[in-house]
Amino acid sequence: MHEVIYGDFHYIPDTLVPEAQMDMTVNPVDLRTHWQRCGLLSDMTAGYIAYAYSEGMKGHRSAIFSSISTIFQELIENAARYSRQREAEIKVRVRHYNRVVQIEVQNDATPGFAERFESHVKVLMATEDLESMYIQQMEEQALGNRQAGIGLLLLLKDYPVKVGVRFVRGGADCETVVVRAHYHMELSEEDLLSGYLAM
Repeated sequence: MHEVIYGDFHYIPDTLVPEAQMDMTVNPVDLRTHWQRCGLLSDMTAGYIAYAYSEGMKGHRSAIFSSISTIFQELIENAARYSRQREAEIKVRVRHYNRVVQIEVQNDATPGFAERFESHVKVLMATEDLESMYIQQMEEQALGNRQAGIGLLLLLKDYPVKVGVRFVRGGADCETVVVRAHYHMELSEEDLLSGYLAM
């Protein structure tokens, strides 16, 4: 087995104990059949974290809720879209460390997709002008050149996240792709006063 890591995969050490955590396993074929479940899982996860800062239904209208839901949904949809078929599983780990949320999504992909995605990740991690890269990719998509990984570009461009990707080569017909996004929660004064940080 051989692995390659790009970006800020170990931004938070694996040995650090989180304040809250959640693990789940889903099937990509199920998510592709019932696509709305991606949004349901995203909102459930965002609500679980955002509740610590804004109790009650108000948390579902907070910036924290919206950001976590969007980040989670981008990662889970990519995993569902590019996983192998019925025999595959998507493993999700969510870890909450004070003002950082780590979302990890792992799926098995074909070697062809993993190779294309790895090439994209290499370029993405080396790019300083994300806005220009985004415009270029949008132009290519308009021409019908659909590329995997544009969601990661959007996350890095629009959110305070650190992203890392690990590729694990386990055989000739399958590779494991693990994407970690570390989201820095931007807390408003209202969040601080209503949440547990004010205690």
